[in-house]
Amino acid sequence: MSRGYYNNNRKPRRRGRRLLLLCLLLLPVGVIILPTSALVLAGMIPTFVAIFVDRDPEKSAALTVGAMNLSGVAPYIVRLWQHGHTLAISFQMLATPSTWLVMFGAAAIGWMMYFFIPQIVTAIIALRSQSKIKELEEKRALLIADWGTDIMAKPDPDRAEPAGLTDGA
Repeated sequence: MSRGYYNNNRKPRRRGRRLLLLCLLLLPVGVIILPTSALVLAGMIPTFVAIFVDRDPEKSAALTVGAMNLSGVAPYIVRLWQHGHTLAISFQMLATPSTWLVMFGAAAIGWMMYFFIPQIVTAIIALRSQSKIKELEEKRALLIADWGTDIMAKPDPDRAEPAGLTDGA
């Protein structure tokens, strides 16, 4: 079992230690800015779900969803800071359905970007490739019209190439 889930690498242990250290460092900060922490933790739920379900080692879904989700949470963080930065205001924002709609709607746009942009890029590349093939076929037809069909003959493997074609001269 050289490849599998039960690998004896030390990376998961290091990752766990780093996560623990990060949590220990962020815990006091989270307590100091508790209203913001409550708003961010509640609003970033779709990002936490994306981190959990994304099996890609690069976590591209989590990054896409997280970035869009953060853009949906950010206006409410600013509004919280402008209106006093209290837990009451934070919970009042979380009690408003439009807050959830904006935060989770931004995350939904992130999921749509994650699923549809690769397909759009693939379609664009395929169209460009087809266009290039058509262009090359038109050039080939012009060459055949100028030089005839003799240029289409397959080279004889027993014959050596002319000297100027292979040595880059």
